[in-house]
Amino acid sequence: MEKSLLQKVNNSIITIIVLQIFFVITLVIPGYSTGIGGYGGAYLREPVGATGYALGGAQTASPEYLYGWWNPASIITEKNKIFVCNLGYRPLGKTAGCIAYSIPVPPRVGFEISMLYRGIPVIKGLVDEQEYPIENCSFSTYSIRASIGYHIKRKLSIGINTSFYIQQLPVTYNETGGVSNSSSTSIGLDLGLKYIVNKNLCYGLVIKNLLSNFKWEFGDFSPMYEDTLPVTVTLGQQLRTYLLGKPFIWSCDCIFYLFNSGFKPLENSHLLINNGVEWQRWNILSLRLGVSEIDINRDMIRNTHQFRDYFSALLTFGVGLDLSSVMKNKKTRFNYAIGAEKNGAGIVQQLDFVMKF
Repeated sequence: MEKSLLQKVNNSIITIIVLQIFFVITLVIPGYSTGIGGYGGAYLREPVGATGYALGGAQTASPEYLYGWWNPASIITEKNKIFVCNLGYRPLGKTAGCIAYSIPVPPRVGFEISMLYRGIPVIKGLVDEQEYPIENCSFSTYSIRASIGYHIKRKLSIGINTSFYIQQLPVTYNETGGVSNSSSTSIGLDLGLKYIVNKNLCYGLVIKNLLSNFKWEFGDFSPMYEDTLPVTVTLGQQLRTYLLGKPFIWSCDCIFYLFNSGFKPLENSHLLINNGVEWQRWNILSLRLGVSEIDINRDMIRNTHQFRDYFSALLTFGVGLDLSSVMKNKKTRFNYAIGAEKNGAGIVQQLDFVMKF
């Protein structure tokens, strides 16, 4: 039994290493490399949910909840209805919130509907060129997502997300200090797949942001600006084992930035690697640790000085509190996560309330 488990671990590690080597080779040949911050849809890239954030954004293979944001093919793995409420806070007044409700339809189908808000409710203290004050304004984004998962056979399931995005941001001001906003909407499509090797090992594959782009107007005499979201291809795996006799879970996501929603190759190709571990040390308390945004690109070889200057991974922590033992007929859980922003601006926090019934 120990030999079998060791073989599973070795096979899993070899799979990730081979994929990383292959994509490093493809990334160092053409194009230039910078960070991914210049791509559209940056507000969608931070992990949704305290568990996903605490695990460094590595949830694609087998998310516990918020399936539509991680892998819609996983909806059918849960036999209970799930209600999720998420709150998040980032430095400089940035806030976030998400609600989701998933419903299983045995034996093969599952549905989820969710809405995510991210933005800055109040931007104040602005002044014009003559230092006169400008009225307070805000930046708001709303993402509404409907997801469906289908169980093809015992080990394989597929899923699809359809998303509707709304963004609003201030763009101009007038002589009296009034602010004008610009709004943009878009749709999106995600495709997911999940394959369960055995009870200890599973894989996930998700293609995100198909068809997604935003068009903005920045005044009467300014040309229309189109903001195209990059399509990401994410391969994830999850391995379940034991540490000191207690359940221990290792998750890894490899996120490939290769082309945009129009299927045109990106000038800057990237591979981001996210890793997370969870140790269920006690029956009611789990400990989580994540290392995310390990950016692999051609600067590793072509411009090592620039790569060292810009490279930095993100470290996150979290805990999960399971109250199912004290709640009658309901499985209730609180999840909390904390991490520092890469630019050193401050602390990011997320808190979830999850109920299964």
